[in-house]
Amino acid sequence: MSRAVTISILTYKRHQHLRRALASALPYADQVAEIIVVDNAAEPELKSLLAAEYPNVRYIAAPSNGGCEGRNIGLRAAGTPIVITLDDDVELSSSNCITEVESAFSRDPRLACLNFTVTGVDGRVLEREWCHPRPISHATREFETHFILEGACALSREKVLSVGGYPAEFFLGHEGVDLSYRLIGSGCRVVHTPRVSTTHHAALEHRPDWRVYYYYTRNGIWVAYRSFPPLMAISRVLAYLATMGFFSLRAMQVAAYLRGCVDGVRGLSRMDRRNLDSASLRHVREIRSEQVPLLGRIQRRLREKIL
Repeated sequence: MSRAVTISILTYKRHQHLRRALASALPYADQVAEIIVVDNAAEPELKSLLAAEYPNVRYIAAPSNGGCEGRNIGLRAAGTPIVITLDDDVELSSSNCITEVESAFSRDPRLACLNFTVTGVDGRVLEREWCHPRPISHATREFETHFILEGACALSREKVLSVGGYPAEFFLGHEGVDLSYRLIGSGCRVVHTPRVSTTHHAALEHRPDWRVYYYYTRNGIWVAYRSFPPLMAISRVLAYLATMGFFSLRAMQVAAYLRGCVDGVRGLSRMDRRNLDSASLRHVREIRSEQVPLLGRIQRRLREKIL
């Protein structure tokens, strides 16, 4: 048994999806120190279900539905240096997952996050989940990124907690981007790997139509303010709001978008600014240097939809 890795699964009222995620994690039970389920709904029935059907899985009830704070709960509860974090609608689909994860962290002492490849049920890489600053054709390569797939990655527990973990005030949306910038600013690396794959079932239960357009808009403002110098932050926010405005108009979620804009600005006074220094900004630019050209990004925006 490895004492280096814990698997932590975050769930909220999706028992059937959780069963599938657990079914993908349990084959590794003798290779990891522990499998944890963090329940953002704190349902007594789920606690009873796990005790009856999965007695070796550790159940943790979150004090409230804090969104991404549930990931921090799993990180803090783990007793291992590496924590694989999964959403309840994600299943591990690699046969040598734990070995690959341990090898990656042992090779690179600066590694803070190892992003897994995310595919659909057809086995093809999901463009919707591809937010890395490279073409999706690079999915078969390993490269450094500034994006964290919160529900399909492995994290260095110590490194992530040392920079404050996921920003609880975000609830959901861009919490991985915010965390990645803080990790890069502390000298750590965030990497995409093709060696570990997951399948995302994109469950829609308990996901109101408006929430993405509100939270992504609000949190996008906060990420720029927290991470970049003023002029750079303003330019990034303007470009981002134009993109989210397009998505929101197409989805007829303009009201949610406008609320996100208002609450994003109102919330700036509560934000802890940790602007990237000049060396970290150069590094982010280097990471983004192979991004898809503008025309290609526009074409993708025209054909994709946000869930």
